[in-house]
Amino acid sequence: MLVASSPATNVIQHLENHGHIYFVIGGTFSEVFMYLVKHDEPLEGNFITYNSYSGEIGVSEKVSTEPNINSFPVIEIKKQDLITEETLEALKKL
Repeated sequence: MLVASSPATNVIQHLENHGHIYFVIGGTFSEVFMYLVKHDEPLEGNFITYNSYSGEIGVSEKVSTEPNINSFPVIEIKKQDLITEETLEALKKL
């Protein structure tokens, strides 16, 4: 919900590594943070949606034009250096 209420547009990044890791990077003026979640199966859609009225989270193939729904694009990551190898190893066990 914090990410959805952010004034900037956020991108959900997808990395396939012994499962499907979805993460978003955010921050303040002095800190950077990353939220991530791991799924066994890929999400079926190009956008993650958040209904700011009901709190419902969903997946969609296209951007929603509804006034209470925020759409966040999912992009595929081929190579990255933000999540350390140690963290990726720990995520394998989940």
